[in-house]
Amino acid sequence: MSEEAANATKAVPYGILMSIGSCWLFGWILVIVIAACMSPDLESLVGSKFGQPMAQIYFDAIGKRGAIGLMTLLFIVQFLMGLSILVAASRQAWAFSRDGALPFSRYIRPISVRLGHIPFRAIIFCVILAAILGLLCLIAPAAAQALFSLAVAGNNVAWGTPIFARLVWGQHKFKPGPFYTGKFSVPVAWTAIIFLIFGTTLAMFPVGGPNPVPSDMNYTVVVNGAVWLGALTYYFVDARKWFTGPKITLNVDDLSESQERAIIDEGIDVKAESGTQNVPLAREVANDA
Repeated sequence: MSEEAANATKAVPYGILMSIGSCWLFGWILVIVIAACMSPDLESLVGSKFGQPMAQIYFDAIGKRGAIGLMTLLFIVQFLMGLSILVAASRQAWAFSRDGALPFSRYIRPISVRLGHIPFRAIIFCVILAAILGLLCLIAPAAAQALFSLAVAGNNVAWGTPIFARLVWGQHKFKPGPFYTGKFSVPVAWTAIIFLIFGTTLAMFPVGGPNPVPSDMNYTVVVNGAVWLGALTYYFVDARKWFTGPKITLNVDDLSESQERAIIDEGIDVKAESGTQNVPLAREVANDA
């Protein structure tokens, strides 16, 4: 997403803060309103005939028509949320395929000039993959719960890994940008990692508590384990032979001497900013156009 934003070094961090901050504020207000309006009989909400506790809360508070109206609004919001996730996922898939880190990267990474310089193939790839994963919801409630928890655990790992890598191995190569928290940077990063580990662990717990039966077991740990094991196996069996890491797109003039030396020591080719830097990718863009 950052690669498509204007003034990304400032706009994207501020956008994240405003997005999370507004969600926290309005979500807090929403929780207060729901708690004030919901029935104190929790069993009637959890065991609602509608199959959705929130629908039951709406029905009890404002009747049938009001509940239908709010649930319709909720459906629209969820659809738009799905679109925003697709936008983010497709850009991540394109970035990974650009670096050759995904299977079939050569077919995923071309940019469609005809459709407005968007990673159209990466979008289709993510749509098909999401549809296949979504079919798990049709198997059983336990499969659906595992899929939802997988999103939490997978996101936490995806967010925490680069933060951890920067703190442990990349601190000497880190160059602060315009948006920088200064001396609070490292404490904030470690706090984020601890919280993400906590959230990942929490996502693995069964919904019904200890001693689960197969029908209410949380299989997120199984699905996540399979994904992590598959990714590690793919790397050690094949990818480590040719994958050298992300493509460096910084201008050499923007790097300090110590940063450039650290990058070169890892065997990464540092190139100056020029029109020939991504010739193979540019050729694929032209072909796809």
